[in-house]
Amino acid sequence: MKPRPSFSILARRYDRLMADVPYEGWAAFVLAALAGEGATPRDLLELGVGTGNALVPFLRRGLEAVGVDASAAMLAVARAKLPGVPLIRADARTLRLGRRFNLVYSAFDSLNNLLTPTDLRDALAAARHHLRPGGWLAADLNTPAGLQELWREEVWEEDGVRLVYGYDPATRLGRLEVWVEGERELHLERGYEPEEVHSLLEVLGYDPVFYLTYPEGLPPGPLAERFWVFARRPHAP
Repeated sequence: MKPRPSFSILARRYDRLMADVPYEGWAAFVLAALAGEGATPRDLLELGVGTGNALVPFLRRGLEAVGVDASAAMLAVARAKLPGVPLIRADARTLRLGRRFNLVYSAFDSLNNLLTPTDLRDALAAARHHLRPGGWLAADLNTPAGLQELWREEVWEEDGVRLVYGYDPATRLGRLEVWVEGERELHLERGYEPEEVHSLLEVLGYDPVFYLTYPEGLPPGPLAERFWVFARRPHAP
């Protein structure tokens, strides 16, 4: 059976499966980190908005928001949940909205769905294009160690959903097969090290760039499974 596109059949059960994800905690963590840099965003663009849950805490705080995602099925769920919020189907690597924001946000390892450093660089470049001078990028990513731990060979089943995980250390690719009601879709993620991301951001002209773990707020160690990257588009000379 040919798999369906990623985040298509999963959209039907996504919110139920991810009920324990700390969207509120992530938003508070990011805004606190930016406040420490003297930044108070008024608006944001979310890359990989999915079903919209990560956007809700920012909307509650009064921020204006726009969300983009490559999955039509996930966006359909988000639109029902967030009427009036602009939600756009687009590729993060080639995005051009014609406006800029104080914050570009990407949560829940959305950027790990970009499977090559070139793809990640293009998305980071598009993010910079959509930032006002002095605006910030905030995104979380899985490291190779994180994917190896989280996506190790196992099968998980509950409520009619079957998830089959695997990880290839040679390619750094995690593989997830999702089965829902007899239909299958395939997900791939690539792990990235903070130093790898830093090199891409530096070439693109972000400055400063720093990394923190959630919720500790500490620099990631060599065995960190996830990290948040914060990177500013500098003010024009």
